[in-house]
Amino acid sequence: MIAVDLDGTLLDPNGTLNARMVRAARAAMERGAKIVLSSGRMPAALKHIGDEIGVNAPAVCFNGGAVVNLQTGETLYQTPVPMDLARDIARAAEERGMYLHAFVHGGYIAPEYNDKTAAYERLSGVKATVVNRPVSEAMDEAPMKLLIIDTPEGAEAALPGLQAQFAGRATIMRSQKHLIECVDVNTGKAGALSFLAKHLGLTAEEAISFGDGQNDLDMLLWSGESYVMDNAQEALKKASPRFKIAPSNAEQGVAQVIERLIAEDRIGV
Repeated sequence: MIAVDLDGTLLDPNGTLNARMVRAARAAMERGAKIVLSSGRMPAALKHIGDEIGVNAPAVCFNGGAVVNLQTGETLYQTPVPMDLARDIARAAEERGMYLHAFVHGGYIAPEYNDKTAAYERLSGVKATVVNRPVSEAMDEAPMKLLIIDTPEGAEAALPGLQAQFAGRATIMRSQKHLIECVDVNTGKAGALSFLAKHLGLTAEEAISFGDGQNDLDMLLWSGESYVMDNAQEALKKASPRFKIAPSNAEQGVAQVIERLIAEDRIGV
């Protein structure tokens, strides 16, 4: 099983899926590997990428909040954020003057339409539902995750306080420099991948993972073989002595590693 993060990992710096990556993934699947997209994104923002590659396994979405068959839309596993916790996190962000989305009803709601909304729509390829009121008031079901969008400096400054405020209740981390992801404390990519591995009849030792963000750390620690992208922060690269460094996403690092593993006859049955 090859689990691959998207933004900053599988996709190039422009957010594009390169043809070389498609060829490498398909070559791995031809040899029996399962390609798993493992992302903070919602299923609707993953489907076109999964279709282009032709992935042969369900995807991990919402930073481990759900495992979804992208072809059928079937949800195999999910751990939404409890409503009381979601409202508390949303209020904490709003009190700090921060902008956020809540992922509900298969999409996401935004408090207003602004430049941050437009930028996220371009990134995800999915339109926001604008509610014109605070997200903390507008949520009517337990969300799959909350996403705070700010400047890189604002996100860095706010993160320690949010993590301290919700310690033991929520997992709060940065997936990109300007994005803070908020999920239930029991949610993570590792938990979702563990479920999926059992579903596929595989083990962690048979898993290879690639990532570049804090939200990838538990996945990288769980997998038998783990690659941190060269464009990742130094703290992630040094988080474990067994982590290997893949070339950057600008250099199609995931494709390079998969090509090498195939050449070494390390992928396949």
